[in-house]
Amino acid sequence: MTAAEPEFKNPDLSLASRDDALPGLPWLLDNTRLSSLLGETVRVTRVRYKPRTSLLVAFRRIRNGAFDYGWAMTRTPAGNAKLLRRELTSRSRSGGIRVLRPDPRQDDNLVAVGGVEDDWVLYGNLLWLREHGLERLGLQHRPGALLAGAGSTLAGAGSVLRYKPERRLVLFVPNSGAPVVIKAAATPAGAEQQAHFLERLNLHGVPHLTQLGDAECLEHGISACAAWGGGDLAGLDDDSGAVSAGEALARLHGIPLGGFPAGPEVWRDEIAAQLRATRTMVASLLPDLEEPARRMEAELRTRLLTDGTASKYVLVHGDFSADQVLVGGSEVRLIDFDRARTGVAEADLGSFAAAEEAVRAEASGGPTGPARGTGGAGGPKTARLSEGYAGAGGRFTPAGVDAWAAFRLFNSSVDPFRDRSPEWAADMSWHLRRAKELIS
Repeated sequence: MTAAEPEFKNPDLSLASRDDALPGLPWLLDNTRLSSLLGETVRVTRVRYKPRTSLLVAFRRIRNGAFDYGWAMTRTPAGNAKLLRRELTSRSRSGGIRVLRPDPRQDDNLVAVGGVEDDWVLYGNLLWLREHGLERLGLQHRPGALLAGAGSTLAGAGSVLRYKPERRLVLFVPNSGAPVVIKAAATPAGAEQQAHFLERLNLHGVPHLTQLGDAECLEHGISACAAWGGGDLAGLDDDSGAVSAGEALARLHGIPLGGFPAGPEVWRDEIAAQLRATRTMVASLLPDLEEPARRMEAELRTRLLTDGTASKYVLVHGDFSADQVLVGGSEVRLIDFDRARTGVAEADLGSFAAAEEAVRAEASGGPTGPARGTGGAGGPKTARLSEGYAGAGGRFTPAGVDAWAAFRLFNSSVDPFRDRSPEWAADMSWHLRRAKELIS
């Protein structure tokens, strides 16, 4: 960290002192204090923060020799009645939600805690999965196993891959055949729209995973597929896999747009909204970075929404990165099309490049190291991806890729805070600096 940059010695304490509307904030941002409150050792893995409104966190712990997940939430005193109602409702259905008082001197300081099985938003879909969905996915039904705790979530041996409270739960479940990966989402997928999308992928040769279940599963937010491959491209040093991923991406971008909802106008509005939301959150988390974030927002709006960086719109993945590419031998599969929509090719290529930059920066010394990369956005995997993409007929502009890489770096600048990076303030600063370099 250079002398010209802000120095963030204890950003969590600083944030808690500024947001006095949430007296429970210090307990949920500190693993030691939260562990003391819960009476067991936990580590916060994800947070969702609404300034002066609420803080919701996911935490991980070890129970019976396996990882288990739970959540904790604090609200303003005006929102405490909602937490208490949830506790009562949970008790009435034999659930495990508890409301705790971290500081006996503060009657309005409440923290609600529960397990994954008590997630207020996901509960209904998880209950349906336990009672009706397992057999539809070809899994053996063992009564009572699903909501017995996240560490033994399904069939007594499932494990949690990812958990975002009130958003989604991703489970890995052993099976007599191939293991199954199940995602329970808060927002159901439209079965008809999903079927139409998968049909287009098949028609145009986009390699993806065959989906299990049926329309009723989708209506209850449940999707699943058999586990496949030897890992994702982010964790593998596989040049041929990156080339194949580029070829697959070109096929995705070649799918005609007819029949897909969200057109260019909606997409542009969403881009503007993302920029605005990121700038606002950066300002709330680190006021010293508010002005740089405001300048970056303005520059990206001009580059992406006024100047234009591509000749035509295509169907984009929407969240493309190396960990969205599974590799199995000489084949690849693209996954997680939840954000697929109308966009520009450079958005996916830039997203991939930005994600690679962040990984490489962490591997080379973390956020306190130099921000500047060599040449354009990305690294070796981006270069091979672009090679495969162009070889399969894909077209893009390097300047556009850099601009969209800057967009992803800017928007993901708040992820180190959400993912509880120990150096999240310095990480945020690095993201903003590198984004600026790419469009300077």
